[in-house]
Amino acid sequence: MNSRAAGALGAWLALTIIAAVAVASVNFVRVRDSFEAEARTLHRVVSQRADQHDAHLTSLAAVLASPDRSVTTLGALAEAILRFYPRITGIDVISVGPAPDLVFTTRGDQPKSPRMSEFAAAAAKLSPGQAVVIAEPNGAEAYHLIKRLPETTSLAGVLVMTVDARRLMEPEGDLPAGTDLALRDPSGRDLTQAGEVISSGGLLPNFIFEKALGSRSQPLLLRVARQPGFGELLPPLAVALVTAITGIGVLLAGFVLRERRSAREARERASFHEHQARLAHAMRVNTVGEMASGIAHELTQPLTAILSRSQAGLRLARAPSPDWDEIIGALDANVRLAKRAGDILARLRAYVSNSGPAPEPTSLNRLINNVAELMQGDLERRGIALELDLDPGDPVCLVDRVSVEQVVHNLVRNAADAIEVLSQERRTVTVTTTVGGGSAAIVVRDQGPGIPAADLPRLFEPFFTTKPDGMGLGLPLCERIVEAFGGRITAANAPEGGAVFTIRLPLLVERRKEAAE
Repeated sequence: MNSRAAGALGAWLALTIIAAVAVASVNFVRVRDSFEAEARTLHRVVSQRADQHDAHLTSLAAVLASPDRSVTTLGALAEAILRFYPRITGIDVISVGPAPDLVFTTRGDQPKSPRMSEFAAAAAKLSPGQAVVIAEPNGAEAYHLIKRLPETTSLAGVLVMTVDARRLMEPEGDLPAGTDLALRDPSGRDLTQAGEVISSGGLLPNFIFEKALGSRSQPLLLRVARQPGFGELLPPLAVALVTAITGIGVLLAGFVLRERRSAREARERASFHEHQARLAHAMRVNTVGEMASGIAHELTQPLTAILSRSQAGLRLARAPSPDWDEIIGALDANVRLAKRAGDILARLRAYVSNSGPAPEPTSLNRLINNVAELMQGDLERRGIALELDLDPGDPVCLVDRVSVEQVVHNLVRNAADAIEVLSQERRTVTVTTTVGGGSAAIVVRDQGPGIPAADLPRLFEPFFTTKPDGMGLGLPLCERIVEAFGGRITAANAPEGGAVFTIRLPLLVERRKEAAE
């Protein structure tokens, strides 16, 4: 896996985690709010049920306060309460006195409760009409609501209503998974517990709701707790959507970044090529300045000959009997010499041209001859011989002629600089063209001291130079030019001595084959 793919994978994982955390946070708030609403609804329902107990006790007390105090009416009312409110499991009336006695009960033939004395004692401490809660012992999930009968009744007694605590707090619907319900008496003891027992210290915080019932006679504490599940916070569908959306986002971001990077690289390449072209033009102009004397010599020869033949033709034309054949011969010679001078100037103008590269089918042999003609005067002045060994097959490559001429010219000039101080028999630069392996080669070799082994790997590094007054840009520029046309340039030392620079370029016929395939 490359670094770019690893970076994209890391970004996708990071975005997925961030998005998952965001989704979980939103769902956490949603589940918490839903829990709060459900718990408050349950508290309101349980409080209303407790208030109904007070209303039932008031109704029963009213029957006992009636003049006839009919046991039949009391029994009918009690049976109706038990039938419509299953959470109320029993109703008893106990007399208050030295020996409390069971006056009325809905429990049938069941034995008297041994707690009658306890209930009577608790009621004795109450004001008439006041009620109190007494929990059932031994962990039974019930409690007794004790109410002292008002003094207006003919019976000094106590009403006892037994309530099933589990049914009292029973929700109207199914409990959500992970919910715990508990009802506590005023002493803090749990009367009943339903649902799942929730432990603390988990990865997710628990939701807890605690509030006393709204009944004054039954100040029981309702506790609702719930532990949210990971499936609620991160549903599988949400996880899949988050994963897909972040993946698409990373792909789109990668595409945009790649397009921007490509555009930036294209601008950088264009800027680099423009700078390269300017540098190449500056180097060509500088080279022309160095070759000025040789070029002047090249132009002087045809111009001097033109002047001489023109003067001779003028004398012949003024003679009494002009020799028209000789005059025509002089004019023909002037035309040839003028064309030669024009060719020299055309090559010079093309060489210093600032136009961009224009690849076209180019004969390498003709290209080498152009360089030789441009440099001949300068090399002769320095006493350096230039030998050409050109392939008779005349290899053709798709290149910009002027650019490659500049590369060859730089290599020949470097070779000339290396051998200028040597003896005359070693002042020879050889340029060869060969064909092989689907490519053409231009080889420039000299008989100089060669290239130090430590400098060979760095020859094409920008600003590296072995010349005291060099800038180190000539060979790197040559390498860029050759690579722009699908070629490569190498440097080596010949076994017999001297440096060898080789330019390899794809043959035009090979490029056409590749395009056809």
